[in-house]
Amino acid sequence: MKNSVGKGAFLLILSGIVCKIFGAFFRLPLTNILGIEGIGVFQMVMSLYSLALVLVTGGVTSSLSKLVSSARARGEIQKINGYFRLALLFSAGLSLILGLVFAFFSGQISSLQGAGEGKYSYMLLAFLLPLGALIGVYRGIIQGFENMAPTAISQIIEQAVKFALGLFFAKLLIKNGLGSGVFGAFLGITAGEFLAFVYLGAVMLFKYRVKTEALQVGGNFFRAVLPLSIGGAIVPFTHALDSLFVVSLLMKAGFEQTEATTLYGLQTGVVGALLNFPLIISLAVGTSLLPKVSYLSTQKDMKGQRKIIAKSFSLLWLCLLPLVFGISSIAHFLYPIIYPNLMSGYLDYAVKLTFIGGVSIILTAIMQFMLSLLQAKGFYLFSMVATLFASLIKIFLVFTLTVQKNINIFALPLSNIFLAGTVCIFSLIKLKGLVAFPFFNFALPLLSAVIMFMLVKILLGLFGNVWGLIFAIVVGGVVYIALVLPLVLEYVRGLLQKKRQERR
Repeated sequence: MKNSVGKGAFLLILSGIVCKIFGAFFRLPLTNILGIEGIGVFQMVMSLYSLALVLVTGGVTSSLSKLVSSARARGEIQKINGYFRLALLFSAGLSLILGLVFAFFSGQISSLQGAGEGKYSYMLLAFLLPLGALIGVYRGIIQGFENMAPTAISQIIEQAVKFALGLFFAKLLIKNGLGSGVFGAFLGITAGEFLAFVYLGAVMLFKYRVKTEALQVGGNFFRAVLPLSIGGAIVPFTHALDSLFVVSLLMKAGFEQTEATTLYGLQTGVVGALLNFPLIISLAVGTSLLPKVSYLSTQKDMKGQRKIIAKSFSLLWLCLLPLVFGISSIAHFLYPIIYPNLMSGYLDYAVKLTFIGGVSIILTAIMQFMLSLLQAKGFYLFSMVATLFASLIKIFLVFTLTVQKNINIFALPLSNIFLAGTVCIFSLIKLKGLVAFPFFNFALPLLSAVIMFMLVKILLGLFGNVWGLIFAIVVGGVVYIALVLPLVLEYVRGLLQKKRQERR
């Protein structure tokens, strides 16, 4: 197999960085257009949209990636046609039903959230969800062939169009009210999804030519899709519950409705937007790892599985830590720069949320990696049960801690730490003997990230301005790379050795 996890992950990380840049340039001006309260409404709609999208695509994309790669390993290429047909019927049908539910009950849903301004945005989901479903099916088939380039390109198309048209429509419509501005942002997202769908459809038509034949593959398909769809929707469901009840819970803690909505927008739309950036690493590595491990598992190659898992986690850990520690180290200086008109009275909240959220993000990235392994090994039901149990803990913590005046919005990142940590523990127990990670590869990046963190904090204390911030970021990055250079050189040597072997 010439394709590697490293190559696929690199493409997805690269596209993820580009997408996050577009996302940042989208979110920052969008927050200034809508205000923190408006971005809170935007996030409330987005959380339910994300939940519905996971229901119609999450399990399907992952299942297709595994099933297609396994079919290739066995030489059963014709089964791919059957998987494609079933996936289209399942995703398109479910997405249309959910989209219509959102459209018909948009008023009731937005009122339940305590933000009636989201009503018109929910109506758009009748178009957004079917588009997302088809995109998910196409990506799953293509990823099963271990080709990550179309997924990467389609992601960039989505984000670029969202950036251009989302901001345009939001600014154009905000003069008609907050709800209209949020609707404009989602209108841009819809346009981006449509163009990504057109591109992936062209790739499927001209490169893979997969047919919708009615082959008898329903058993394998639904054994994978149903637990993965349910399991994949559990965590977004908990975030959807957050969007439905956190504002009212914060009001019970003594906050006014506007302040409560602002705090939710601060956590999800401001801090979350920045902290979620490192997750592109885990998503890219996990997406690339799944079909590879599935292929090796089908061929009973345990040595190959252990080797690729160890290398993949090393890559994840090496890239993840400097991003999380780096963001945490500059948070106090960065937020007033990127949100100059919105941080009054909330900077202390934002900085504390960033520190707690940093721990949550590290554990979430590891959780995503572990869940990809469970799916690649066919442990669909186990991954669903583990995620469900952990999510119940999160829900309990949110409802019991948010109403405490001294905890309030901090209950969200704290509960996420418990969720991700619980899933990681269960996954390690289930995957015993398969996940082995050298201590040096773990300790060196962690120690280097801590040193980088302290150095950046010292430099910011000496040069507390924009140029000082840029200087601290550059010096911190250079120091981290210098400290982990032995691991980087080891990884590069491995890639060069693999290239030489492939040429032979």
